[in-house]
Amino acid sequence: MADGEQTGQGDGRLLAGRYRLLTVVGSGGMGTVWRARDEMLDREVAVKEVVLHRALSDDERETRHLRTLREARASARLNHPGVVTVHDVVDEDDRPWIVMELVQARSLQEILDEDGPQRPGRVATIGRQVVAALRAAHAIGILHRDVKPANVLIAADDRAVLTDFGIAQMAGDATLTHAGLLVGSPAYMSPERVRGDKATPSSDLWALGATLYAACEGKAPHHRSDPMAVLAAAMTQEPPPPRNAGPLAPVLMGLLDRDPVQRMGAARAEEALAGLAAGHAAGLATGATTADPYAGAGTSSAWTAPPAEPVTAVVPDLTANAPTGTHHNESSPHTQSPQSPMPYTHPGSPYPAMPDGGVRPAKRLPLVPVLAGVLVTAALVAGIAVALWPDGASGDGAGGATSPPVRSTVTKTSSAAPADRKTTAPSADVLPPVPPGSHRVKASGYTIAVPDGWTRTEQARSTVWIDPRTKAYVQVDRTPWTGEPSDPLQHWINWEKNAVADGNMQGFRRLSVTRSTAGRFRAADIEFVWDRNGGTRARDRGVYIDQGRAYAVLVAVPATEWSQYTTTVKNVLDTFRPTSVR
Repeated sequence: MADGEQTGQGDGRLLAGRYRLLTVVGSGGMGTVWRARDEMLDREVAVKEVVLHRALSDDERETRHLRTLREARASARLNHPGVVTVHDVVDEDDRPWIVMELVQARSLQEILDEDGPQRPGRVATIGRQVVAALRAAHAIGILHRDVKPANVLIAADDRAVLTDFGIAQMAGDATLTHAGLLVGSPAYMSPERVRGDKATPSSDLWALGATLYAACEGKAPHHRSDPMAVLAAAMTQEPPPPRNAGPLAPVLMGLLDRDPVQRMGAARAEEALAGLAAGHAAGLATGATTADPYAGAGTSSAWTAPPAEPVTAVVPDLTANAPTGTHHNESSPHTQSPQSPMPYTHPGSPYPAMPDGGVRPAKRLPLVPVLAGVLVTAALVAGIAVALWPDGASGDGAGGATSPPVRSTVTKTSSAAPADRKTTAPSADVLPPVPPGSHRVKASGYTIAVPDGWTRTEQARSTVWIDPRTKAYVQVDRTPWTGEPSDPLQHWINWEKNAVADGNMQGFRRLSVTRSTAGRFRAADIEFVWDRNGGTRARDRGVYIDQGRAYAVLVAVPATEWSQYTTTVKNVLDTFRPTSVR
């Protein structure tokens, strides 16, 4: 009997005349996992016994039964080395038993509890396999929804296997979640899921980032003493920069971006993790087993923001190619000095240089104001239930099936842009008058007139003002356009291609793109609609300063109320003026 196993009440029982239960491998709120022998094929297997407590109602028993069958179906559809293979499902004693591949392994959580934080190279090796398993699941419409260290099994040869698809959501399936419940593992739940949004491939990737973060640091990014504090932190705070992740830090922070639109995509994460894992394997092959090949690299606490443009993640991040056209190519290298420290990226900022020396091309997308998260936090404290299994680990979240990415071809436009010339600060510009019902805001580097009564919120590279009545908002973003053409019009053309190709803004439709100005500075406006909160319409003005420095001024309102905001949109954009070049 292996360490951690124990005999149980069902020891020696024969299921379906074929599977003999031997010893208990593990148990939790959902049931017990047995080591068993398939007497027909003479092989060892794992059998998951679902425990249906007497206190459960008939509806709850049925939900648990359906959840088990969902887990079996989801795993069976995935023929991937990173997912536990399901061999059979046996219906006995009015409940299902899942017969699975027996993986001789410890969970990543057990490894952390017993051995402590792991070296970045090993974590990268584990992460590469898990993200590959998630990509395979997402490609056929399956969301895991409970990625965490306890659900990642690590074999002696470092094979990583993703298990426990008990709360997975498959395309076309009805949700098994009751209204008002957030079921899952709070420490590994993405901010958008905490807000009550549907699960997406991007939320699985956030959970993966939190899992790998815990593997490096020994605890989850928002570790707190109670679930409610964890949820509040997830919605309102940035994860602290990891101290032990070395060159893995940019990948972790890319996956942990609070904005799912800007979160690192699965393909890019797998590429980066594979590069780090290859270096780890090379170190082991040469006998360098006493020290991690990446240990000590990039662990400086003096994090620096890279001079690059904002990015978006791929949601879902499948392997389809972007439409043709003149735009940033993800494979084109934007090199950074290898001596530079690996930077920590703030939300809304670009991904830093990756291990291969390249910088991920960027695509700026509107951010969701954090006020919504604050309101949800208040609602949670007021009584929305957070349902946790006894181990605080699993359950069924309010996820939905994934939607296919929006694919569209953007008309090719000449990439010729005016020469990048330095522009002096418009100190001689006369500021436009403040419209009635507005007030002028003098911020660092610019002024703008915003409507009276709108709530101001500061984000990492943005300032947001929100209309409390309709949640319309103004966002001034200061992320540089490094690597982009200096022509604002071409910037929006590139941005649209990337956003549409990656499927990040469901229902995106451009209405217009035109040249404009902001005082003495070149600018361009893009107006578009997309399917956020039932339909949102926005106008975004890109203002180029010099040497990659730029502003983007976005006004977004509910599409059904656009006509009531046309004057507001015009006033906000026309009163924006850069005031200094630093």
